[in-house]
Amino acid sequence: MSERPGPSVKSAERALRLVELLAEREPRSFTELYRALDMPKSSLHALLASLAHQGWVADDGRDGVSLGYRARAMGLSGLDESDVLDLVGDVMTQLRVHLDETVHLARLDDGDVLYLASRYSRQALGVRFRPGRRMPAYATALGKALLAALPAPELAAALPGEYAALTPSTLTSAAALTAELDRVRAAGYAEDHEEGTVGLQCAAVALQHADLPLVALSCSVPVPRMTDAKRAAIVEALLAARATVLGRLRP
Repeated sequence: MSERPGPSVKSAERALRLVELLAEREPRSFTELYRALDMPKSSLHALLASLAHQGWVADDGRDGVSLGYRARAMGLSGLDESDVLDLVGDVMTQLRVHLDETVHLARLDDGDVLYLASRYSRQALGVRFRPGRRMPAYATALGKALLAALPAPELAAALPGEYAALTPSTLTSAAALTAELDRVRAAGYAEDHEEGTVGLQCAAVALQHADLPLVALSCSVPVPRMTDAKRAAIVEALLAARATVLGRLRP
């Protein structure tokens, strides 16, 4: 005869059932979960807090509970674009809070950088690139980070036939871009120095993983606020953010 489940086993069963409910349909309200799980409200609050801390569930900010990044990543052979936003959203917010500068997430699209999401600086002088904005990849830190991560055949297809100068600092030749991409690969991050927008400097890292569409994170800073110390802090924070995101995915 099997032993009667103890409290810890019952909690585990409830946690699994909660995740199953969200996998069936999300978001769900606290009331829905409370009724479905038939457990004290205080216990459900504690369970949700614990699961959120571990990345299994997430609060959508509107009294709704959804699956967290860890639940989405488990057992997936690949994540789609919306999954990526779920996976990196909190990391972007932490970067913005830590650096108090604007943070962007983007991917490549037909030789351009396509901005997917942003977390905006609270500074009066700031960057306001909206999701959906496009810029030539060769003229941005995001684009250079992404191009440097591509296999040679894909890179060749992504390079432009002509290199228009967006600013006086834009790289305007294949040779200059090739040398820059070599530097990006060696350093592990990309930079642009007013190459896409006058008055704006950026640093970026690619998020490259078998289960992840190729995307990149960047931090954009108006030139008057950029110093050598700030640039070093931004690069360090971006590299740490990349390690955090990739650490959430299976080896």
